[in-house]
Amino acid sequence: MNKKSLKKKVSVALVAFLVSSSLFSMKSSESKVEASRVVNICIDPGHGGTGGRNLGAQYNGLSEKEITLKVANAMKEELSKYEGVNIYMTRTTDTEISLKNRAAYAASVNADFVYSIHFNASTGHDLCGSEVWTSGFGSFYQKGYSFGEIEENELLNLGIYPRGVKTKLGTNGDYYGIINNSRLFNIPCVIIEHCYLDQGADLNWLKSSKDPYTILGKADATAVAKYFGLSSSLLKVNYGNYPKNNVVPPKFPKGEDLTNPTVCKINSAVRNKSAKNITANISVKDPDTMIIYYKYSLDGGITWSSVVGWNRALETDTVVIPNPNNSKILTIRAYNQYDLTADSLPVIMK
Repeated sequence: MNKKSLKKKVSVALVAFLVSSSLFSMKSSESKVEASRVVNICIDPGHGGTGGRNLGAQYNGLSEKEITLKVANAMKEELSKYEGVNIYMTRTTDTEISLKNRAAYAASVNADFVYSIHFNASTGHDLCGSEVWTSGFGSFYQKGYSFGEIEENELLNLGIYPRGVKTKLGTNGDYYGIINNSRLFNIPCVIIEHCYLDQGADLNWLKSSKDPYTILGKADATAVAKYFGLSSSLLKVNYGNYPKNNVVPPKFPKGEDLTNPTVCKINSAVRNKSAKNITANISVKDPDTMIIYYKYSLDGGITWSSVVGWNRALETDTVVIPNPNNSKILTIRAYNQYDLTADSLPVIMK
């Protein structure tokens, strides 16, 4: 795929996300968290351990257990520049710690919030972007979702595609152990999946800086400062009045969307032979969650492009698709926030 075209399309989708993000938040009467007391923050660098155990994602020379610790250290250093905050870490070395013990440690230091630092990978090695996982229960969902929106915007400002704030339930509560165990200790918790270690666009972002992990850690710290309304005389910032959307706590536990998008349709497609592209008008819809990507196939679904960001403010949009071989057939695949898909019928062009 033409890299300039992909960059342009993703940029459009990112801007649309910023414009339309308020569509996915339900405001409550509380607009911000006041930092009227010392805030206790617990940072949890994901994974850790030796002997091939609990390594996390291992791709392209990157080890998740190592880089989560780098991000966590940078996050702690940046947060220490703010007044009225104590920072604790569940691990500072390459140590294997159970999820229950991580949450227990957070409880022992009276943590107000647990931030679990992670990186992502997918089965098909074809997804990109950041996401935040939170509890599906009551005020834990409310606080986690509210923070997650801020975190996603911070990562978006760095150029990382936002996949949104998500929940997943298991048989005994929240699916993810660190979130569930923290909730049982009465502490809100989120998992921050910064980006994918097995996908080209995210790998390119990680390699575009000499120290991407410090950049990510600072972004995480800024999101925490904005959420709690912290200030820093050293950094000359005061987030005491930072505007923040709080969501209404769900009456019932909120789980993941388990249904595929209901609409993926090519309304029209025009092939431009000289420009070697296709102008396509596409409709996509999912009544339960956001559409975040689309892919296209130019050979009847045998091979597919990389994911391209979808403009979340729209259900119907016109896009320009590179067509280097002047193919006559086009198929679209839409992805919702939980990576469930729907394919259009193929369209044969003149």
